[in-house]
Amino acid sequence: MSTTLRFAGHLGLSAPDRPLLAHLGRSVDPLDQIDALADHGLAGVQDLLLKLRPAMQQAAMAERMARRGLHLSSFGGDPMHWNLPLWSAQDDVGREALQESVAASCVLAERFGGAGAVCVAGLDPERSRQSQLVAMTENLKRHGEAAVRGGLVLLVEPIAPARIPGLLIDRLEDAIAMVRAVATPSVRLLFDTGHVAMMGHDVPAALADCAADIGLIQFADIPDRVDPGLGQLDWAAIQRQVAKHQYRGIVELEFEPVDPTAEGEVRMLERLKRIFAA
Repeated sequence: MSTTLRFAGHLGLSAPDRPLLAHLGRSVDPLDQIDALADHGLAGVQDLLLKLRPAMQQAAMAERMARRGLHLSSFGGDPMHWNLPLWSAQDDVGREALQESVAASCVLAERFGGAGAVCVAGLDPERSRQSQLVAMTENLKRHGEAAVRGGLVLLVEPIAPARIPGLLIDRLEDAIAMVRAVATPSVRLLFDTGHVAMMGHDVPAALADCAADIGLIQFADIPDRVDPGLGQLDWAAIQRQVAKHQYRGIVELEFEPVDPTAEGEVRMLERLKRIFAA
């Protein structure tokens, strides 16, 4: 697939047996999916469940991706506790668990030649939201230096409450303020077009406002996180902003194809090519 952007496909969002190209690969096995992504011209891999995979499988994936010229764009920073208030921990036990999690993420990033770890946190009902935002900011500052040494980027992702309620960062403004307060290249904003739109923002304008803070971009259309071009977003305007601000990173395709068949996946790839070839 030849476009003006470099895309990454996922190895499963809602479930590990539902990768982006589930029907175009030989199977849903990660190695077969890596081959499928490379065969169809994608540049990277997103794997939210990478940390849960056995070490031997991680090593095999790293070798296959290097051989096929694919980059690991991001993985779930803590897939077992992503909706718990780990990143906003203020107690010794929580901070120790967070340190162990970041250390493991650094090891993975080094194995894959650098990557981003998605950082979200659940909302603790016993503490004020503002105190938790401050605590997460301080924890990101605390681990930023280790992330740099490990080739890791900590990606702060705001999640629309209409999509996933009960998370700490449910406003784009809070995520931007956090990244700017930490002020280190190893802590960046994850800009998801679907979540930003569901928060009520004009996506091209929001992208322009925070372009300097972005470490990774994800594409999904609305409503219901559908394939780009099947929903309501103005993709020509979004692409113009991405080009204007000279984003050089990979763009993750963070949706499951509306048509979950081999033919549907082919049409999805062709649609992306038409939309982003100009």
